[in-house]
Amino acid sequence: MGDKAIYEGLEELQRRLLEMLAVFSEFAKENGIKVFLVGGSALGAYRHGGFIPWDDDIDVAMMRSDFEKMEHLMRNKNNKLGEFLYSPVEQHIIPDAPIAYLYDTLHAQNGYENTAKIDIHPIDGVPRGRVLRNIQYLCSLIYYLSIYRNPVKNKGKAARLVSKVILKCTPNKLFTFYLWISKKIITLWDWRKSSDICSLFGVAGYRQEIMPRDYLIPLKSVYFEGEKFLFPGKIESYLERLYGLDYVELPPEKEQKPRHKIYQSYAIQNEKKE
Repeated sequence: MGDKAIYEGLEELQRRLLEMLAVFSEFAKENGIKVFLVGGSALGAYRHGGFIPWDDDIDVAMMRSDFEKMEHLMRNKNNKLGEFLYSPVEQHIIPDAPIAYLYDTLHAQNGYENTAKIDIHPIDGVPRGRVLRNIQYLCSLIYYLSIYRNPVKNKGKAARLVSKVILKCTPNKLFTFYLWISKKIITLWDWRKSSDICSLFGVAGYRQEIMPRDYLIPLKSVYFEGEKFLFPGKIESYLERLYGLDYVELPPEKEQKPRHKIYQSYAIQNEKKE
């Protein structure tokens, strides 16, 4: 696939993602739910006014109370939002992370890994003190394992080793209980009463994702590809926490490429149109 086809495929993919974000945001607004850009999408909104040029997905979040409300509403809609499909946390379509996803159904016949998606992160309160934070962190690993029954990914060697030990020592019949109790524990701290919050399953990892609640709340409006959405209120502090002091700088050119090959499906779609 040539550079022109890759560029056109990525452009078509991002156009479709923006459509998905608009539909999901409207659904949230109609139901009194606040959804906001986070991670790479928040960075893109701040640094580029939209997508990071090579980005191939969208990251959004909502506070835990809104997230649980959203999951309930989606169940009542049979996990369908127009032509898009919602993937609940505990009944995932693709084993990845214990967050929710909204998938495009276009190209789904080739597997949902080949179609556009929005990552939807719940934001939880974080306890004070090292001991309680270690408990929340350990329970987040158990929650992950109880859903996927596979060692955790992208959380460091120690977390992967601990998860392998837990999997080896735990009978399958216990995981249903582990799922229930671990979720109870990780969501025990109400974000409205916590000075710190966290995206427990964010890409940066538990400890780096912990930040003062006022980095996020109150949210503020931002233009993303010409459309208005919400993102963290103290955006500079938020981005610095996740990406370091040089978040405004572009990465080396060799790193400026999509993480996945989803754009290939949309490049093919463009070729068919022509």
